[in-house]
Amino acid sequence: MLGKIKQDLQQNLFKTRLAELINMDHPLVKLAHEISWDKIEAEFEGLFSKEGRPSIAVRKIAGMLLLKEMF
Repeated sequence: MLGKIKQDLQQNLFKTRLAELINMDHPLVKLAHEISWDKIEAEFEGLFSKEGRPSIAVRKIAGMLLLKEMF
């Protein structure tokens, strides 16, 4: 099953949103906005099973691999 990040449209009183904590002008944040995550997800979608344990999101794995190569 292809992992997805669930959108939480309801604010939680006791949790701070990540966008409020990070610098939105940081180069890695800008890079994340430039990458076409939908195309990457579509490319790898066929490699995932529709049954069994839910998978880790493609964006998370691809992002970690990018960070590993960059640093």
